[in-house]
Amino acid sequence: MSNDKLPAVRRSREPSVRPIVLETLPDYLAFAELVARSGWAPKGMDVPAIVVALEFGAELGLGPLTALQNIAVVNGRPCVWGDAALALCKRHPAWDEAAFKEEIILDENGQLLGAQCTVRRIPADPITRTFTVEDAKRAGLWGKVGCWSQYPARMLQMRARSWALRDAFPDVLKGIGIREEWEGVDEAASQPPADTSPADDDTGRVQRLVERIRGNDKPAAQETEQLF
Repeated sequence: MSNDKLPAVRRSREPSVRPIVLETLPDYLAFAELVARSGWAPKGMDVPAIVVALEFGAELGLGPLTALQNIAVVNGRPCVWGDAALALCKRHPAWDEAAFKEEIILDENGQLLGAQCTVRRIPADPITRTFTVEDAKRAGLWGKVGCWSQYPARMLQMRARSWALRDAFPDVLKGIGIREEWEGVDEAASQPPADTSPADDDTGRVQRLVERIRGNDKPAAQETEQLF
């Protein structure tokens, strides 16, 4: 049988499997518990944190599992990883791929000076944002233990990207920052982190609220008011 007689194969750019759609709070709770029990939840995320991350991702247009892998909380601020922020902006119909450019800035001796990112939202002019080594030093980030000492060029790149994307596509990112942007930033260097774990009584009320929601019990609304 020759190749010219083989049936044509239709290829679609759309994924064949769509992300699961969560519409109600019981849907979110059931899915969050499934993720928590599966062991696939990011480290430190319990069921309430998973539910909030799922909803946060939904508002940005991310599917449930994509949201879990790309949303983080740093110093109490929800953030997305830099590659996810870029992907969200690239989906926008006004994104100009030809104008997008990222570059690492070096001096004549090859020493790292900074990073630059250029983004264009059609029909506006391109936006270029730069973050330098001197900027990082002024912010107390340069040489800091962790990513800033291990991957300095990457961190400069992500800072420049964050500024460019958020300035050009504020409606897409809705004011959130990039995870790498907040890496190494201390919320209160001289103070220990506050204990945000719920009190025992609050934990009990949350559990009762979850059970009532699952049972579609009307008193759940009253319990919600007492909780908040």
